[in-house]
Amino acid sequence: MEYRNPQVPEGINVSATHPLLDFLRLLGGLAVIAAVVIAAAVFLADRLAKYIPFQAEQEFASQFSGKLPAPGVVSTYLQQLATRLASAQGLPPGMGVTVHFVDEPTVNAFATLGGNIVVFRGLLARMPSENALAMVLGHEIAHVKLRHPVSTMGRGLAIGVAVATISSGAGNDIAGRTIGHAGLLTAMTFSRAQERAADEEALRALAQVYGHVAHADEVFRLLAEEAAKLPVDPPAFLRTHPLDRERIDAIAQAAQANHWPTTGSLLALPDDVRKLISTPGP
Repeated sequence: MEYRNPQVPEGINVSATHPLLDFLRLLGGLAVIAAVVIAAAVFLADRLAKYIPFQAEQEFASQFSGKLPAPGVVSTYLQQLATRLASAQGLPPGMGVTVHFVDEPTVNAFATLGGNIVVFRGLLARMPSENALAMVLGHEIAHVKLRHPVSTMGRGLAIGVAVATISSGAGNDIAGRTIGHAGLLTAMTFSRAQERAADEEALRALAQVYGHVAHADEVFRLLAEEAAKLPVDPPAFLRTHPLDRERIDAIAQAAQANHWPTTGSLLALPDDVRKLISTPGP
């Protein structure tokens, strides 16, 4: 038997395509896998978050309560109005809202974890009536009722965990920042579907409390007009609550479909509240 050592043909281990093209294909495949993992994580988090007990959400939020201002005349009025609206919306047993007033010129209001709602003086000072303010509060209460804050936080954490699975360090950092920034002083951005759902819940509450939904869309029109006059960024409220013609039309359509009157007597903000927001503190 004769043994031979055959010559290995040249280029047997060389790809027929350019190495850079192979690298881009590999990178593209990883990107697809990452997108699928993140999409699946967000899908599950968005649907499972609502099953987190509201009490657990409150406990998590309580660690940030020290950062919020102490109650005063304005916050007491806001809380009383919010309580009426929450009753009209029929919050589930064990769920409640707490309104905090921040004496700063920021034009914003938002709902966050644990049923906490933050209203800034800048927004309150621009309210033409209690009815318009009730639309804002009713909208934020609806976010709480529909568990939108915890759902939004869940999506953020899911993205962080998913990225951590693919790239350790980067994902951990994202998850850490999401948890760290989930405090009561962080405005959450909700999806268009969530905003529409909150609008309709708020309209229903206004119709029950006042007998009509007049000024329900006035807050959006007012802030949109102000934003159009500014050469800089729009009010924070419009950044966290995106406005478009479709949204205002949807409010009108919901009122018509449910036979909610769009005209009626309007209530002014109480004199003591109007005076306090007109002469801000230091």
